[in-house]
Amino acid sequence: MEKYHIGQEILKEVKAKFPSVAAFARELCKSSSATYEIFGKTSLDTDLLLKVSKLLDRDFFREFSEKCLNGEVAVEDKDMTEKRVNCLLPEDELHVFTPYNCEMVFEEYFLLPRRKPLVAFCRSRDSITYTDAVSRIGEGIFGEGKVKTLMVDKNALVDFEAQIPHMTALPQKAFVVCYSGSGLQNGFDQIILLSEKLLAASEKHVVVICKNNSRIENLGHPKYISYAEPTFDTWKERIFACVLDNSQNDFVYYRELFRATKNGDCIRGIARCLENHDEEGAQQYLAEAKKLSTFKDTIIKSDGIWERHQISSVILRPEDKNLLGAYNHPVSMWININKETGEISTLEWEGSEGPFIELFKKDFLG
Repeated sequence: MEKYHIGQEILKEVKAKFPSVAAFARELCKSSSATYEIFGKTSLDTDLLLKVSKLLDRDFFREFSEKCLNGEVAVEDKDMTEKRVNCLLPEDELHVFTPYNCEMVFEEYFLLPRRKPLVAFCRSRDSITYTDAVSRIGEGIFGEGKVKTLMVDKNALVDFEAQIPHMTALPQKAFVVCYSGSGLQNGFDQIILLSEKLLAASEKHVVVICKNNSRIENLGHPKYISYAEPTFDTWKERIFACVLDNSQNDFVYYRELFRATKNGDCIRGIARCLENHDEEGAQQYLAEAKKLSTFKDTIIKSDGIWERHQISSVILRPEDKNLLGAYNHPVSMWININKETGEISTLEWEGSEGPFIELFKKDFLG
């Protein structure tokens, strides 16, 4: 059984109840760096623990005492602590952040030891905005003027490499590189290699903002275009990587729209499977649909045996009506799920063919 780590328990509450670590730090009257140190602790002073408990409305005194008496408190391990505190930065998957929650990930990057560069992908039109935002967050931690912003063109990479020895002597604590190249041909390989070289030589934080205009093209069949995913797959062991989406969630929208239709829409797949009495196939499609952040599942009614769910897929934007050919209308379905067995049965669904189509005639909830 995993030992109780009070710093990690506090971090879980902070993530659930505060918009950012910085917001919690302000309420605690501590710096962001001092607050991150709390998350790595296996024990805290009573005065601090009392204040944290009040702010988070959770009795950490009682929890900690009980765990101590039962011998279940973790012993502090610096390497393990660093790994566990680093919970916001993406290493296992390509995480997506919006303008409303990206502050936390950049705060954490600047506060953690410099191990590897952070590469962030965003739309071309947002690259300057995000570059300025990252620089501002860094200066909030290191001080005014302590973050160096660099604009690097794909044709100036040789000059950028030549300047690395000079940049190591600069007084700044971090570099934010806004790269204007694309992901074609060798992708972002060269700028990532140079960012690694800069970090190793300077021992400073390095953030690279790369342009990624994800979209779907339909030249006979739908094709998803994005450079973020292949770059992440190639470099994920050597960089932190994330996507900085816009307020309209364009990246998530196009990625998940394509995923939902790649092998036939998940919602329609459930209907087809149930029509063919393929319960296992319906369960698999439902599991795939649940992986999409745009998937909606609402319980409409419930009795002692069945729950009636309304499930729906990604909502197609009006301007994309003809983008995916036959898939030109959002789909909603109403299904019954047996509470005890998980068995699925379909009531009706709504799609491009017209409004409510009865697939199965069953009595439900009287």
